[in-house]
Amino acid sequence: MLSHLTHRATLRARTLTPDGGGGFAESWDALAEIWIALTPLSTSDAVVADRLQSRIRHRIALRRRGDLAAGQRIETEGRLFRIHAIRDSGPRDAFIELDCEELAGEQT
Repeated sequence: MLSHLTHRATLRARTLTPDGGGGFAESWDALAEIWIALTPLSTSDAVVADRLQSRIRHRIALRRRGDLAAGQRIETEGRLFRIHAIRDSGPRDAFIELDCEELAGEQT
């Protein structure tokens, strides 16, 4: 599995900062630089608000770490992925798999 971790990526977490007007400004801060394996799984199309939206799902594998959470993002090679689920086989496994959706057109 280690030889499949060929993409350098950035793990990002959302940070909310008070904006001084009672609201918050959102930013996506880098937590770590990681190596990942990226595998496309499926695509689907849906019409939302009279627009066609495509969803592309991927599986991302990486070395085990304890700071992963659903909702975080992974950025690699100009592409952005939202973590939907974490598949953890247990502490004896050296790798974790993530179910992710590619966020086309969004930026960090």
